[in-house]
Amino acid sequence: MILCKRRFFLFYIFLFLTLLKLFGQDPHFSQFYAHPLYLNPAFAGTTNCPRVSINFRDQWPSFPNNFLTFSGSYDQHIPLFHGGIGVLVLGDIVGKGFLQTYNAGIIYNFRVQAAERFYLQFALQGSLLHSIVNGEKWIFASDIINSNLPPDFPDEINNRFVKSQFDAGFGFMGYSPHLYFGLAVHHLIPLQVSFFKNTDNKFQKIWQPKWSAHVGGRIAIKQKIKSEDNYGDIFLQPNIIFISQGKFHYLHEGFYFNFYPLTIGAWLRHNFMNMDAFIISCGVEYKIFRIGYSYDFNLTKLERTGGTHEISLQFNIPCDIDKMGKASRKKSVKYAPLPCPKF
Repeated sequence: MILCKRRFFLFYIFLFLTLLKLFGQDPHFSQFYAHPLYLNPAFAGTTNCPRVSINFRDQWPSFPNNFLTFSGSYDQHIPLFHGGIGVLVLGDIVGKGFLQTYNAGIIYNFRVQAAERFYLQFALQGSLLHSIVNGEKWIFASDIINSNLPPDFPDEINNRFVKSQFDAGFGFMGYSPHLYFGLAVHHLIPLQVSFFKNTDNKFQKIWQPKWSAHVGGRIAIKQKIKSEDNYGDIFLQPNIIFISQGKFHYLHEGFYFNFYPLTIGAWLRHNFMNMDAFIISCGVEYKIFRIGYSYDFNLTKLERTGGTHEISLQFNIPCDIDKMGKASRKKSVKYAPLPCPKF
């Protein structure tokens, strides 16, 4: 019985140390382009018409206190503003609620037509970051091994702490019918992670800025009409995404193979020294509706995690800009949407 309790104690110590590191790091999604505003705010309005995106991620479901992340966004292009607008909300819940992070932001995106078929977009994002630590859900050594020793944490850890902070981000992107690239930086304003009143450096952490760089292309293997996608069209879309935040650096290399309306994808996520995950994804598009699913195969030494499941839903609502684009080739160029992947 004592051995069993010690094993649980070691597990929770490992989980707590992991959370201390991850708390200064943003959650990530494996379906990057099914959640474009989260990758780069410059994606706001790139489909021209209104777009609604919903995402859910269940990471390491075999663990009793795993990571759950959900998000929703809305964006569209507004010709009067010469750009797009977007709204993004996100929630990240760890350990059945003892660590919660919520983020709500608005985005303005300015579009510039640099050449006949090349566009630049610049975006600003303002957000409110809301963090909660529920001390009542923490488990200490004394709770597991009946130790009378006090836990090595501040006295106020047993309370519920709430912290709200203003956040800001910037995004840039360039694209043509066959190539797209971009750079985004989140957390331009230093964010304080610590909830405790003492000044012990052990608990004083700063939420590090996150840098995201991405580049990809669209290769048409078979396409009936160049200005739109039709059933039976075939595309190959290779992509590279680099994300850096503090001491964490991730490189994602992969591709999407689109046999319209079906899409399959394969990605490899790793840092400069170790492999992290192999990701497979699939999706289907029907009229204004898209649904995608992905699974992360864990490639680290951490065993029996259950992998990671992720589901995405998108709704692209037809609008007048679509009609303007189809009315003439000139206006089609003026309102050309970004040809990036959809999942």
